[in-house]
Amino acid sequence: MYKGLKYKSFISLITLWGLLFFPSFSTFSASDNAKDIEFAVFSLNSELPNLTKSKARMLYKGRTKKLNGSIKIVLVDLPETSILREDFYNMLLGKSISQMNGYWASLSFSGKGTPPKELNSDDIKEIIEWLNNNPNGIAYAPVSSVPAGANILITILQGE
Repeated sequence: MYKGLKYKSFISLITLWGLLFFPSFSTFSASDNAKDIEFAVFSLNSELPNLTKSKARMLYKGRTKKLNGSIKIVLVDLPETSILREDFYNMLLGKSISQMNGYWASLSFSGKGTPPKELNSDDIKEIIEWLNNNPNGIAYAPVSSVPAGANILITILQGE
């Protein structure tokens, strides 16, 4: 009996060690939610140019606020509680919401940047309303939610 208990403790320890040091192998990873989701970074402004993934990352990390050197961009973010927001940041930047909150807090504290405007819901109607009020605004949403006629600047796929 003692020998069996020791074996179970050893297996539990190995499992815990694996989850701590190899979180991507966990069956509860945040990216599991995003397996079938494709996001679009989009605007209602047809004059905004397409983005490379590198440029999209720079925008959502606050490293740039302009496109083509002169078009000042305003970003909008979904609510912190939105699973879509978590999936988007995981897919685009490989970061969790808490990591991004810490990142933006340090930028804000140092005066080097401010986080995107956070909406109250992830309803596409609220996103569109915000974009209508911000001509150089950029938002993200699942491709299936983006209205016809929107200027899709880049699509973000799982694993790209």
